[in-house]
Amino acid sequence: MNVSGGGGRGPSQDFDLNLAPIIDCFTVLITFMLVSASFISIGILDAGAGAAGQTASKDAPPPIIVQLELKEQFGMEIQLSGKATDKITLPAAQGDWDFVGLTRELTNIKTKWPQSDSVILSAANDIEYIHVIKIMEKLRKLTPAVLLGGF
Repeated sequence: MNVSGGGGRGPSQDFDLNLAPIIDCFTVLITFMLVSASFISIGILDAGAGAAGQTASKDAPPPIIVQLELKEQFGMEIQLSGKATDKITLPAAQGDWDFVGLTRELTNIKTKWPQSDSVILSAANDIEYIHVIKIMEKLRKLTPAVLLGGF
């Protein structure tokens, strides 16, 4: 009769799990993901919320593309491309953004081209984020979709 010190249960079942290969694998995967993510560039980002009660039409592409670029010293430039091409420059109004002129010009564009249902908003590098948000809020009242581009 063989008597063991463990109460007769046999040899011990304890073992050490080698986690080094698993950690190495995750280190390589995380490094690869971080390096490859630096090459991803978003051209246009949908700002999400549209104007209340209006929906953007997805049936056909719009006849014109409306782009609004925020310039230095509170200047704005509206560019139309597609069936109509035009460039409208709005200078600053009393040291601030010309919201009245922006509303007037976008209303005129919407009257001429009722199918246009979005505005692509971009800004110069030195424009503060709070100003981009202010313009987005004004644009959401005028058009159902605001897209962020060129950031």
